[in-house]
Amino acid sequence: MEQIFRYTFGRRIRWASIGVLVLIVVAVLALYQLYDGGYISAWFLSLTVAIVALCVLSIPRQIRVDDASVEIHCILEMTEIELIDVVSVEHIERQQIKWLVPTLASYGLFGYYGYYFNLRTLDWVHVYATKWSDLVMITDKYEQQFLVSCDEPERLIT
Repeated sequence: MEQIFRYTFGRRIRWASIGVLVLIVVAVLALYQLYDGGYISAWFLSLTVAIVALCVLSIPRQIRVDDASVEIHCILEMTEIELIDVVSVEHIERQQIKWLVPTLASYGLFGYYGYYFNLRTLDWVHVYATKWSDLVMITDKYEQQFLVSCDEPERLIT
């Protein structure tokens, strides 16, 4: 039996993404005005476009659960966790994640995803979330932790 859990963007993520994109456009325009289109402006624009493209390609779209695995589908990639490897699945409150620090991750640009470091447990957490509510922590037998958000966390846990 296959179940699909879709991601929805919260109001905070929508406004944060719009704000970041507006700041990037303003910074690019300011650099072009200040440096007359020099190489600093071109490098900044190239680097910024590459980072935004990576963020867009990593946006989580859905979680698919079937009899054999849990699949987290992003626009470009898919993470698969075999159900036989899952040790625990639990609901996480927002206050429990206050020790997560983004390291190789997006923090607010189209969601929260990537590698976060937990300062309390000194562990790496793979985060695939579009909002900081309705969070579910999936831990496998290799002690990898996957933090996902969905609209129906109780249904995902079962």
